[in-house]
Amino acid sequence: MKKLNLFIVVVFVVLAACHSSIHDVKQIAFDALENARIQLDSGNKAEALKLFKEAEYYGLLAKDTLTVAHARFNIAKCLGVYADEKEFISLLKAADEGFGDDYTERAKVQVVLGDYYQFHRQFDSAEVYLNRAMDYAERSGSTDAKRWVLSAFHVKCYNAKEYKKSGDYLQQYYQAYLPMVSDSLLMYYYHNMGNVYYKMGNMDSMAYCYGRLEEIVTRLEPDCSVQNEGAWYYGILADFAEMRGDFEKACEYRYWYEKYETHYNIEQQKNNLALISQKYDTAVMQNELSRKIIQKQRVIILISGLAALVLLAFLISQIRLARNRKREAEINAELFHFKQQNQALAQKDVEHEQIQQDYADRLSDALDKEQQTMMLLDIYLNNSKKANLLNDLERSVFGDKDHWKAMLAVVEEKYPSLWETLGQKYPDLDEEEKKSFILSHFKVSRQEEADYLGTTVNMVDKLRGRVRKKMDNYMKSNDFSNK
Repeated sequence: MKKLNLFIVVVFVVLAACHSSIHDVKQIAFDALENARIQLDSGNKAEALKLFKEAEYYGLLAKDTLTVAHARFNIAKCLGVYADEKEFISLLKAADEGFGDDYTERAKVQVVLGDYYQFHRQFDSAEVYLNRAMDYAERSGSTDAKRWVLSAFHVKCYNAKEYKKSGDYLQQYYQAYLPMVSDSLLMYYYHNMGNVYYKMGNMDSMAYCYGRLEEIVTRLEPDCSVQNEGAWYYGILADFAEMRGDFEKACEYRYWYEKYETHYNIEQQKNNLALISQKYDTAVMQNELSRKIIQKQRVIILISGLAALVLLAFLISQIRLARNRKREAEINAELFHFKQQNQALAQKDVEHEQIQQDYADRLSDALDKEQQTMMLLDIYLNNSKKANLLNDLERSVFGDKDHWKAMLAVVEEKYPSLWETLGQKYPDLDEEEKKSFILSHFKVSRQEEADYLGTTVNMVDKLRGRVRKKMDNYMKSNDFSNK
């Protein structure tokens, strides 16, 4: 019992240590995921990919399925459309399963799959995944998710040269924002609708869309800063002005576009420096946390080793105890069996001794009786007083029984139930007549029969005559009744 209590205490200690360790590992996975997103936003895909893989690794250790799903989804995005198809699809399907009931994230996964296939000109497969994405978006109830899917449908149809459907999806995308329409949405809408009309050959509609785009962009302050969302469209407006033959406007727009590009590159460099500094701070924190985790893991390994030794010693002691108990039970069983055998043998010896004693007693009685009989027979043969000697001989042989009872006992041994059978077959015969009938079959003389019955020879002759007469009458009566 003491050993069992010690084992339970050790198990609880190990579980408590592991619980805190799992919490720390989960925190590392989350930090790696956030840092990877920062690197991805700054354009550093290689570093972002490395951090996403670390997030996946630590998320698997902590059994944090949501973090693992986000990591795999972003790993696939970092690999991009040029990734190996098998690896790309495997990552996204695993991410889709990991998101579970979060249908907004699952819709994003399906959109990325649709973009991958439409980039590789497999538009049928792309449409299958985008339809699934729309189903997830509707189940999630997220308007943003529905907008992402509509935008993806617009791009897929545009690349598949289905310009009419592409314009329809773009209009649905625009209507999904109503009534909250911003300048950035209007610029995106008129720009892409102008491209669609251009591909359809509808130049008037194209000119209208680009004209509306030009109105919105020129209405904004032309500071060409990164915060100015319309600055990027100056390049498109420059191309449109050249198409109209307005080269002065085209040069003006080109100037503002190049100025925007210069500002954008400078701001991007500043952001990269800030991100690098932030990455360094985060990396230091991660290293410190990793160092603590390593120390804690060493303590856990040490405690686990001790627990394993205690458990091993406990198991060995239990095995030895079980073996000893088994051997003790076997010895007790063998001892009990041996005692039973001894008792059986003793009982057999007693029975055998009793049988031998009975045989000895019976043999002794028989020898005594035989010796007495022989002595009496010898006296009888050498003495004239035959009658008295014959009576003594009869008493020595038959005991207190008379001649007939002794004779009947011998007959019954050879012919069981003879007396009853004779009475049933010949009911007219009396006892003396039945005795005479039985003795006649043993071919004894008339004198011997008279001696057995204790009567005279004349009486024996009369008995035999009566027996023959009754049997004849019985036979005749039976023959008559049968006729």
